[in-house]
Amino acid sequence: METTGSKIPPAKQIAYVAVMCALLIAGQYVFSFVVGVEIVTLLLVCFSSVFGVRSGVICAVSFSLLRCLIYGFSPTAVILYLVYYPSLAAVFGGLGHIKNSTFERCPAWLIVAVNLLLIALMSACALVYGFDVIKVSRLWKTTAEVLIWVIFCLCFSELAVFNSLVIANKVFKKNTGTPIKLFAFASVAAVCTVCFTLLDDIITPLVLGSTRLTALTYFYTSFTAMLPQTVCTILTVLTLYLPLSSVLKKAVSK
Repeated sequence: METTGSKIPPAKQIAYVAVMCALLIAGQYVFSFVVGVEIVTLLLVCFSSVFGVRSGVICAVSFSLLRCLIYGFSPTAVILYLVYYPSLAAVFGGLGHIKNSTFERCPAWLIVAVNLLLIALMSACALVYGFDVIKVSRLWKTTAEVLIWVIFCLCFSELAVFNSLVIANKVFKKNTGTPIKLFAFASVAAVCTVCFTLLDDIITPLVLGSTRLTALTYFYTSFTAMLPQTVCTILTVLTLYLPLSSVLKKAVSK
């Protein structure tokens, strides 16, 4: 198995969870001053894929509660974080159990799943832009439309590179398992980031008892946060997942 969490003594496991939880809180606080930069997803994805579902979920729950000491106990934020981040940790804790040999073989289900995820995200971007869904001020609308195209282009590039790696793997017998795994993880992380905002668009109006108009306004303005975060997630996972997960694995082996 790829995860190493089950091999760690309980005391060490608790210590690693505590350290990662502190890093998540510190990372969110530091980068909260930079619009659109989101580091929590990357750190939690790396930690969960290395340490497994249990450690990842415990870390996510602890982070979701302890961050309230800085940002306050907002009911909507607490519910959102307790639903989303443990789910994210469970997803990548499960993905971390997939052996590298599976990515090297690149089975049909993996190819189909990654292609569907990327095509779904690209289609969503095209529909939002094509049907003029975003109803905000002209300035924010222009910014959102630019970011939509950035996400579309990033997903298209991911799709092209991923399928090129698959062809190299299947036709030319090249060992492309590691980059295939990287692009698969980045695709899942990007979709999860979009789901975070959509979940927020459901939970916040329900908890606050918002009117339909207020809920729609909240939904439209949330694009300005979701789009740069999605771009950030794709880029950070593609560039930093491998070195960070490698550091975590080395820390465990000591």
